[in-house]
Amino acid sequence: MSYGVPGIPRGIKTLVIATLVVYFFKILPGAGAFITSWGALVPYLTFIQGQIWRAVTYMFLHGSPFHILFNMLMLWMFGVEIENMWGTRRFVAFYLICGAGSAMFSILNLFNSELSLIPVIGASGAVLGVLTIYAYYFPHRQVLLFFVLPVNIRIIVIGYALYSLFGSIAPRGVISHLTHLGGIVVALLYLKLYPLISEWYRQFRVDASERQMRKEAERRARGQGTLSRKWILFWRKFQKRGWRLLLPRRKRYSKRRQKLTKRN
Repeated sequence: MSYGVPGIPRGIKTLVIATLVVYFFKILPGAGAFITSWGALVPYLTFIQGQIWRAVTYMFLHGSPFHILFNMLMLWMFGVEIENMWGTRRFVAFYLICGAGSAMFSILNLFNSELSLIPVIGASGAVLGVLTIYAYYFPHRQVLLFFVLPVNIRIIVIGYALYSLFGSIAPRGVISHLTHLGGIVVALLYLKLYPLISEWYRQFRVDASERQMRKEAERRARGQGTLSRKWILFWRKFQKRGWRLLLPRRKRYSKRRQKLTKRN
């Protein structure tokens, strides 16, 4: 019997629980600064110092309760149908790829000495990637903007992409527009590249299976060739010695001795 929360697939449930657990430890006295210092996405530390794990860990860190509530609510609202279509493994992989891919856009902040040292936290890039996929599969769906105004989902994605683009050109405030824009771009690239990569991987597995079958056939053929060579040698010996070849060695030796004793 399962006591899981209805309507939430396993992948989203796992991501939400992991994010909530990290947030719980983050709000503990004395732990928040340590977790943020080692988990937040700092462009200089990530791409210059080689602390590449930050490109993944930052998406599990959040600042305020509203920040984490909004991101997890968006993940649940728009991710359930996607995970049900794709399956848990593919959806979770996409979520992590989207979050890490959006972090790569922060490389551009290295050209700004101030922005390169500002930590970035939150799963907004990955969540916006999920929203983009949702708009691709359900382009005619409408959502309530600010829970009041019904708006087509494609308009929301396009509008947010433009907002993030202009915000990246002239960054202001505490919002990381580059990672938001990166989440949308990575999702669009995923839609284009995934069929090609999956087809290549499928063909690679087919070729690997065929190579294995050929090796197995060659091995069997070599075994049959060895068996046939052994049979030819046996037949030649049989022609020379006759049925004596089939007798055990001791009996053959005993018969030789009998013949020798008779001769003597």
